[in-house]
Amino acid sequence: LTFHLMKNNDTYDKWIVEGYRYFSEVGPEGFSIKELSEKTGLARTSFHYYFVNKEDFFDQLIEYHMEEVRKFGKLATQNRSNVTESIARAMETLSAGILFHVQLFTHRHIPKFNRGYLKGHEINFSNGILDWFLHYFHLRTSKEDGKRAYLFFVDVLNSRLSNLLQTKGPSSALSSLFFEVISDFQLTLESYSPKNRI
Repeated sequence: LTFHLMKNNDTYDKWIVEGYRYFSEVGPEGFSIKELSEKTGLARTSFHYYFVNKEDFFDQLIEYHMEEVRKFGKLATQNRSNVTESIARAMETLSAGILFHVQLFTHRHIPKFNRGYLKGHEINFSNGILDWFLHYFHLRTSKEDGKRAYLFFVDVLNSRLSNLLQTKGPSSALSSLFFEVISDFQLTLESYSPKNRI
């Protein structure tokens, strides 16, 4: 069973799906149960029927996010002949998940969000995206060093996405920024010794 099916309840699902989108836009600090209630058209008493409090809701959103990360991995690696393009398309298709992940990154100083951020990347490591990263940038290194390099890459990407979200809003093209960061990362690698590259 996936997380989404565990509750098997339309009202619960609506809180989670709308809450996920809303959190991806405003993060934990701007999050309001009252505003979410207005967005869903559901009573606040209904929220408290399903969730103990906002923190409990955030925990469940993070669990839902892990399922979205798995969806992203499948979509991002489905075209084995051009994973880079598949990742870019997946970023646009699952943009709420990308922006949710940016919120986790932005609020990493809060332990639960840091754990969610890192867990999401562990899922990506296992679904083939780390292999794409090492191959694309011609990195010949251990898996652990490869993971550190990958996390550096996605930290840069998430920093830029965070800035974009604050200045232009969630409607901006995510894939164009992805390609920009790829290009900048390539230039950074080329400026250092090629000893760890093929």
